Amino acid sequence: MTGRWPDIDRALTGKREGRLPTEEPGDVSPPGHRGCVDGAATTLGALVRAWRERALLTQEELAERAGLNVRTVRRVESGSVRRPRLGSVRSLADALGLGRAETETLAAAATGTSRQVIGVRAVPPSYDRTARSGPPGAPPRQLPADVAGFTGREEALRRLDALLRIEPGDGTGPTTIAAIVGPAGVGKTALAVYWAHRAAHRFPDGQLHVDLRGFDPGEALRPAEALRGLLTALGVPPGCLPASTDERAALFRSRSAGRRMLVLLDNARDADQVRPLLPGAGTCAVLVTSRTQLSGLIATEGAHPIVVDALTSAEARQMLARRLGAHRTAAEPEAVAEIVEHCARLPLALAVVAARAALRPGFPLIRFAIELRETRGGLDALSGGDARADLRRAFSWSTRALSPSAARLFRLLATHPGPELSTVAVASLAALPRDEVRVPLAELADAHLVVEHAPDRYTCHDLLRAHAAEIARALPVDRSGVHERPVLTAEGQ
Repeated sequence: MTGRWPDIDRALTGKREGRLPTEEPGDVSPPGHRGCVDGAATTLGALVRAWRERALLTQEELAERAGLNVRTVRRVESGSVRRPRLGSVRSLADALGLGRAETETLAAAATGTSRQVIGVRAVPPSYDRTARSGPPGAPPRQLPADVAGFTGREEALRRLDALLRIEPGDGTGPTTIAAIVGPAGVGKTALAVYWAHRAAHRFPDGQLHVDLRGFDPGEALRPAEALRGLLTALGVPPGCLPASTDERAALFRSRSAGRRMLVLLDNARDADQVRPLLPGAGTCAVLVTSRTQLSGLIATEGAHPIVVDALTSAEARQMLARRLGAHRTAAEPEAVAEIVEHCARLPLALAVVAARAALRPGFPLIRFAIELRETRGGLDALSGGDARADLRRAFSWSTRALSPSAARLFRLLATHPGPELSTVAVASLAALPRDEVRVPLAELADAHLVVEHAPDRYTCHDLLRAHAAEIARALPVDRSGVHERPVLTAEGQ
């Protein structure tokens, strides 16, 4: 015999001749984790189940591939069959596509041989430091597709380069966390993904990615579910996952310790959603994006904020040129300048207009500038069928998360004539004492729906103001008492 089968034959023959232990070692796994040690499968049933799930097979499909009765597969996985026949072990290994080391592990579990005798760990090697979908031995590479036509952000890229530089031998300090924060549509995810692809070589043990769905239409991803994906990527079979969030978080810290990895946590709702997902070792770097300021994460975990604002006019023109071709934008510089102005230099808005222009290569760009002009600051020209390419929907996911008092204040902003407001002006606009507007105003600033660009001076870009006006028309605000006092402009303070 050649290949992997002599390993099984030697193991089974040794057991039958009494040279190897005949009793299976007791399972010392914690309750609820039978067949697992630190999240890894150790018993025959747990191994077969883990490898079957990795292969995306049902018990019936595995039985058909192996030429076995489905009852046999079920009994093996449940632990009823602890010492299967040699032919069954061979058939299961073939059907599961196991390599040599995994076959040796299967033989060890099938015979009750200690791991020291066989010389391999009873952890599926392809589950160790690998994503389930990756080739055996490969670290997880979960980054989303790279960003096409990325433009600008030179200073932010330099800061990320300086902050998230993990060198061999590092790891004695805390995990480095960079928090990219800014309003909807400003390009936070694009910046994070673009940088992560270019820095991937710094993290040879893998790059993990989770979309936390903090501001999606549905429910935000719970930390326990996010940890399920992270642990599975790091080799923990689904059947061996701890039940509680705290246990999963502890296991994730154990599995990530000593590895040079990048963890990209996209679209976080708040600091509480992020904290359980942080590695415990300084060998890892974490990149978080959020529409909120994540001030709690900055205060308690030492995260480094990178505030992302609208592009400069030059960057916005360059973005359009990259997407539409320099020859096309150079032919109509005035139209390009008007498009940039109406889009408030917001990357998502520019991308929507660029997509429409790209689909109509024969149209002059002035046609799209006129369309934006005719909406008079509205969002109709920047909305579409794709939820992720619809500026109105992107804004709405932020405003729906507001408290009633902050939502009312945001709607009132549409009625203010000036470019900025002070706290006194906001109080006058809302017909409330100054102390009563500080909390909702701070909530708007935390959500990047207004920006405190100078002490006690707040502003928001024209597209957000247009969204506030749309909401106010659809859902009139309670303006009782508003006209009892004059509305003060910021210049009137």
